[in-house]
Amino acid sequence: MFFKTHVRWVKVFSEKLFNNDFLEGVVRPLSLKDLDVLCVKLDGELKVFEKSCPHQKASLVNAVYEEGTVVCPWHKYAFDLETGRDICSAGNTLKIYPTKLEDGYWFVGEEVRLPFWMDPA
Repeated sequence: MFFKTHVRWVKVFSEKLFNNDFLEGVVRPLSLKDLDVLCVKLDGELKVFEKSCPHQKASLVNAVYEEGTVVCPWHKYAFDLETGRDICSAGNTLKIYPTKLEDGYWFVGEEVRLPFWMDPA
């Protein structure tokens, strides 16, 4: 069967809440409808990424933000929050989820695989 990938945008919180309650550079958990991820406020923008380190699937819940990267607390692998690439050159890539600010709300893009004949709703 052939599939196509569609991005489903999930509303997570208001811009006001984000500006008032999120501290710059502090990694926080975020629960979407079908997914638990982590997020961080970076230069006033929302960055969302997977909860497990791609190196050995260790939790990134206690990860530290440093100069545009998130650093795994277990083995100190650092991942660029724009590209997801491991800056230690080990070849691992952290999944980064697309985000957008629209009509005063932050949205996170979640990829959904659909059979080729279905149109996203």
